[in-house]
Amino acid sequence: MSDEAHRTPQAAEITLRQARPDDVAALAAMIERANLPPMFIEEFLDGFVVAERAGQIVGCGGVEMYGECAVIRSVVVEPEAQGHGLGRRIAEALMERARAAGATDLYLFTADAWAFWKRRGFVDVPFEAWREEPRECWQYVVVSQSRELEMFANIHTMWRKAG
Repeated sequence: MSDEAHRTPQAAEITLRQARPDDVAALAAMIERANLPPMFIEEFLDGFVVAERAGQIVGCGGVEMYGECAVIRSVVVEPEAQGHGLGRRIAEALMERARAAGATDLYLFTADAWAFWKRRGFVDVPFEAWREEPRECWQYVVVSQSRELEMFANIHTMWRKAG
């Protein structure tokens, strides 16, 4: 069944667009409310998409490119917009964006959304399985150097082919 067939009237009112500089504060607040790190949004703003309904941001996500690899990050949907497939729409938009930019491999970190990403074809991989290019990602650096900390105990590192 197509994405359109799954959409409720409420979800159909939500559009995805490229993030703009004036979105940064709202994105940081939304990402922080989801208990994700609201870091380096401005630096990677070109990779962010925003989900908007009636002029209000209700979701977002980003992708960072590292050579032929992409790291998906900060996929968040506000509680009032959940349950209508918006997270899936954002994830698909980010994966398509990464493919269009030449990505062959996709990586991400997750704690709470492991099943969501598994349904999108991602599998758990050890840190050592990451290709060299995405190891430059700030998330990789922080998490890989702090794996023994309790706050990182439930973090999954995941991968899938971009195609």
